[in-house]
Amino acid sequence: MKLWSKEALVLGGIYGVLETPLSFLGLENASCILFLLFILGMFMLCFNKTPKFLSNFISNRPKTSYYLCAIGWIPYFIFVAFIMLIGSGYIINYSDKTVEYSMNIMYYPYTTIYLAITSLIIAFVRKRFS
Repeated sequence: MKLWSKEALVLGGIYGVLETPLSFLGLENASCILFLLFILGMFMLCFNKTPKFLSNFISNRPKTSYYLCAIGWIPYFIFVAFIMLIGSGYIINYSDKTVEYSMNIMYYPYTTIYLAITSLIIAFVRKRFS
């Protein structure tokens, strides 16, 4: 299972980099297609199959892969947090307002940018001083 490997983090980084401009431009259909491709790539990694474009990208661009790996955790975090917030809204207190609030937080594009900037600064400092 390669779900927590470098390939999974680079896949999350590629998805995050491509999806953020789409969400700012309001292209929901392209964003949904990209999300489905991301989920498909995740399932491939769960069954120990690495997409060819991903392995070629990692081997040909190691420095870019390092920084994409640094921000690759963000789409997974947002996906899991979104599922947990929806679950807590419906299961624990049966409130539609909780679900609506959690959906607004998770879909707020600046959340992704703040997390990405923090991760990239940490990756730069680690690379620079190690």
